[in-house]
Amino acid sequence: MQAYFNDSQEDDSDVLPLFKISVSDYVKYFNVATSVASRDVKAGVNALGESTVTFYPKEGEFEEVKRPWLAEAGMKRGRGSWQIEFNYKVMPFLVGLTSQFTTYSLYDCGQLNSVRVIRLYESLCQFRSTGVWITTHDWLCERFMLPASQKNNIAEMKRTFLEPALKKINEKTPLKVTYTTEEDGRLLFNFLDKKQ
Repeated sequence: MQAYFNDSQEDDSDVLPLFKISVSDYVKYFNVATSVASRDVKAGVNALGESTVTFYPKEGEFEEVKRPWLAEAGMKRGRGSWQIEFNYKVMPFLVGLTSQFTTYSLYDCGQLNSVRVIRLYESLCQFRSTGVWITTHDWLCERFMLPASQKNNIAEMKRTFLEPALKKINEKTPLKVTYTTEEDGRLLFNFLDKKQ
């Protein structure tokens, strides 16, 4: 995804970010057929276009305000690209958020095919600078919305979620992850970048 700002002759606060979404980039990052990438990108743009964000202002006329994420989404037929423009009323809440979130390369997790595995990878990346993450079984179950069988049985959770997920992360990303269970039941993850 490439982002840029319009050159505007008007007030700088009116500058709207435009994002180009390329089917060829999706193919590259996720290693899927062009037809699959085209379908997925279109579905993603449509879902974002139909979505709203809800605000609860402390002042003003309304207690609750819903705003669409996008002002516009345009497809270039035959070029395999979309251009989306975020709603200018939502932009002040988005600008500058990058410093508050974990960042990682889309390419690094492009081969992961499960939302839960990607979210586990994101959680690990939050602690990339230390290479250590300590959490609990309950936290994992809640965060990843694991089924009751895994919530009620830690061995089941490890066997059917955690160990297969870590195997995929170790095979398909730059991280090498191991974990142990502490005496108090907490899970201790140790990891490092394979590139180091």
